[in-house]
Amino acid sequence: MSTLPIDLHLELSSLRNFVNDQINAGNPYALDGKDFYEVLKRVVIDAEVKPFLTPPKNESDKNYYEKYQRLSREGFYKLIPDFFEHEGEFYDLDRVQYAHKDFTRDEDFEKIFIIKLLEIKSNGYSIEKFLSFQQFDNFYGQKESMDSFLYQLIEKDGNCHLLQDLCQVLKDWISHQSLELLSLSSVETQIPEVDNSLIEPVDSQEIWVKEIEGLKGKQLKSKWGLEQIKDYFSFLYKEKSENGEPYLTEENFDKIFINGFKIPENDLQPLLKLNCTPKFPLKNITYGIYRFYKEASLSNYDKKEYFMFFASFLEDYSNIKISSAAYSILSKNATKPLSAINKIEWNKYLSNKS
Repeated sequence: MSTLPIDLHLELSSLRNFVNDQINAGNPYALDGKDFYEVLKRVVIDAEVKPFLTPPKNESDKNYYEKYQRLSREGFYKLIPDFFEHEGEFYDLDRVQYAHKDFTRDEDFEKIFIIKLLEIKSNGYSIEKFLSFQQFDNFYGQKESMDSFLYQLIEKDGNCHLLQDLCQVLKDWISHQSLELLSLSSVETQIPEVDNSLIEPVDSQEIWVKEIEGLKGKQLKSKWGLEQIKDYFSFLYKEKSENGEPYLTEENFDKIFINGFKIPENDLQPLLKLNCTPKFPLKNITYGIYRFYKEASLSNYDKKEYFMFFASFLEDYSNIKISSAAYSILSKNATKPLSAINKIEWNKYLSNKS
C-alpha cells in the first residue's frame, strides 16, 4: 500500500485531475468527462462556493472578464476545464474545495464517491482506511448508514462495471448483520426462512407505535409561552431558502400552531413539505428544533415529544413516528454542528427568550 500522504476527503480538484488523467490514458472504466464536469459544477454551486470572477464594475476589469467569456464559449472538448461559468460568474475547479454529503445531491455524491474510490485504488492506498475515514467525515460515525449507502452503490450494475474488483472490497467492509438485513430488504418476494436474530423484534416496534399513539392530543410543556415559541420558529417563513422562497409559507406556518403547542389527535392532512434542498438542507430545520429543545425544554424527555409535534405537521419528519431507528438517527444527527453554509442567525430568534 502507498505510504504517500493522500487527502481522504472528497476533494474536487484532485478528482477532476484524476478523471482527466484517465481520459488521457484511455482507461475504459473512466466516467464520461462531460458528465462528470456537470456533476462538479452542480456540487460547487450547491455548496455556495464564491466565484473567482464576477461581471466587471469597472471598465479596467472588462478585458479580463471578456477573456474568460471567450474561453467559456469554446465549450467542452475532451478534458474537464479548470473553470466554469454560471449565470455570468466564473468558478474555479483548480482550487482545493471539498464535497460534503449534506450539501450534495444524492446522485452527484454517489458519482463523486465512486471517482474517489478509483483515485484511492490508483494510488495503492488502503480502501478500508478511506472508508473508515468517510464513516466519520460524511456519515457522522454511523456504520449502519454508510453500510446502506455502500450496499446501494454496489447493487447498481453500472457502478459495478466501474468499480470492478472494488465491489467485493466494499461488500466485505459492510458488517455481516447489515449485509443480511440489506439483502433481505431488497428482495420483494417472500423469504421462506429469515434469521430473526437480525431483525428488530416485532414487539419492540409495537411498543414504539403505542408510545407514539400515546402522545396524541398531549399538551407539551415549555419554559416559553406560545408567542415566544412562534416568534422563534418564525425563521421558517422569514429566512430564505431555495429560489428565494422561505422554508415554509407563513400561511402554512400558522397551520402548525393553530391549536397551540399541542400534538394533534390526527396528523395534518396533507402534511406540509419544507422547501429544503442540498443548498438549503433539512439539517438547518432539524438543528433549529434541537436548539429550541435545548433552550426551552423542561426535561430530557421533551426532545422526543418536540420532534413528534413537528412530525405531525411536516412530511420531512413523518418517518420518525413509525420507526424508532429513524428517530434515533435523527436525534443523533440533530446535535452535529452545522456547516458554514448555514446562514440563519439563531441569536436573532433567541433574543428576549428566558
